Amino acid sequence: MQKKLRVLGIVSVVIGGIAALLALYPSKGLLFALPLGFAGMICSSIYIFIDTKNEINSKAVTPGIVGLFLSSIPVLLILIFIIINYFSH
Repeated sequence: MQKKLRVLGIVSVVIGGIAALLALYPSKGLLFALPLGFAGMICSSIYIFIDTKNEINSKAVTPGIVGLFLSSIPVLLILIFIIINYFSH
């Protein structure tokens, strides 16, 4: 179980990292960053659920938390663009 959880944590961090890097290029990168971000959020949520259910890690910052943070960057960037666009008119 711990090996599967470790692999899931690595996958969630890698997907979140790629999504965060793609979000740096708003013109074309966000088109790919959003679906990757959602996939990373799903992987991270599964990691956090399994980790919390089985009480495997006792650390405050786990790969699931890091992956969730990185995966949420494209969504937050879209929200920032929407808010800026709304108030600029």
